Amino acid sequence: MRKILQLLLWLPLAACLAMPARAMEAVKPYQGPLKCAAAGKDDMWLDQRLGCLKPGSRFIVNAAGALGEAQDMAYVVNEALYDNNFYLINDRKVRYFQSFLCVRNHPRGVRPLLLSGDLANALELSNLDRKPSGVGPTSVNISGGDRVGGVATTCDPARHPLIVDYRSGKVESVNPLALQTLQVYELPYN
Repeated sequence: MRKILQLLLWLPLAACLAMPARAMEAVKPYQGPLKCAAAGKDDMWLDQRLGCLKPGSRFIVNAAGALGEAQDMAYVVNEALYDNNFYLINDRKVRYFQSFLCVRNHPRGVRPLLLSGDLANALELSNLDRKPSGVGPTSVNISGGDRVGGVATTCDPARHPLIVDYRSGKVESVNPLALQTLQVYELPYN
């Protein structure tokens, strides 16, 4: 009888271990008015911060100077929120925003890490003193997690919430309506 009870206690754990390690969870993107506030944790997600950007404002700073053949590129941008002790919050999940950023006239030599830094700066995510209580560092990266992080495509304001032009270095388009069709998903941090 004792062996049966032990087996029954281990079954839920075994079921959890048998699940795929990278199960994707869909998240509905923000669809309210443009804002750039930081009153609470939810205000720190990329799709909540389009109000920080305006067409014509400077965007390309760190990623400037790249060379190579140019084409339009749409990127999956991921974001991880940490607490003040550098522990990942949001149930240890990273949030991914499919085609959130599209770069027009993107040269082949652009370093994604520098481009993601420009995005974090433009969305005012790198400024620690403006973050709500309980939120510390915010990591923004260009990566798709379990899918491709960037694809060559024509930048389209109807499909891409944020479009920047690499040649001018400026924001070209900010469209909150594009968030309605944006695919947002979460994956466990590895």
